[in-house]
Amino acid sequence: MKIVTIATACALTFMLSGCFESEAPKCSDPAVKGLVKNLYQNSVKELSNNPMTAIFIAALPKEILSFSAVRPVAYDEKVKLRSCKAEAHFDGNVTANIEYTVQLSEENPEEFYVELDTAFMEGLVQQSMMQGIFEQ
Repeated sequence: MKIVTIATACALTFMLSGCFESEAPKCSDPAVKGLVKNLYQNSVKELSNNPMTAIFIAALPKEILSFSAVRPVAYDEKVKLRSCKAEAHFDGNVTANIEYTVQLSEENPEEFYVELDTAFMEGLVQQSMMQGIFEQ
């Protein structure tokens, strides 16, 4: 089974209070983590609308509850892009390693964009399906 990977985001921006004008917000910034949560939920909703993936998406946790081991893995000063990794804790006692980026807007340095790499969702589907099999 292969879930189409959607590099979700770009649509979600956040207005800053001027405190990140020289670089992208940190991976652990509460606003960034909030946007990652929203992006995950939007991805699940989007994939649920596709009849080809709806049955698999039903096995996914509905939301990210918290994060741990949040860390930057790279920062590109030229484009003000921070690459991040974290362990996401979902409802249903499920965890997964996720990756996302945070980037300042070129047009307005008081805005930033968060992009969630949804490749981890395939593993979540498999994990959830296996839990369902062993719980029966």
